[in-house]
Amino acid sequence: MTSATPSILVLVLCLAVLAPLAFLGFRQSRRAAAASDESVGSNFLAGMAFLFAFLASPIGILFSHLSLRQITRTGASGVRLAIAGFYISYALTVVQLVVLFAISVPR
Repeated sequence: MTSATPSILVLVLCLAVLAPLAFLGFRQSRRAAAASDESVGSNFLAGMAFLFAFLASPIGILFSHLSLRQITRTGASGVRLAIAGFYISYALTVVQLVVLFAISVPR
């Protein structure tokens, strides 16, 4: 076992947790887009998902899933903002994991 093994295991575990959540989010985004109605008020969590995608991307993931679920149930608008927050949050989280992995592996 090398000294990089724990870092590799943590990276694989994190990606293994994120993959099913991302798949769930893809399905949620399709359902929310179909249920969205522009005449209904906007979803507050969609804006928060987009904001936190840049500030704290794991929290952005949580808010994007919650907002997509609410949009599906209520038909509120804001689905584009929630989907943008969803994609940006996941992309930045994966980038952060890779950067942390690169920093943690001894040279």
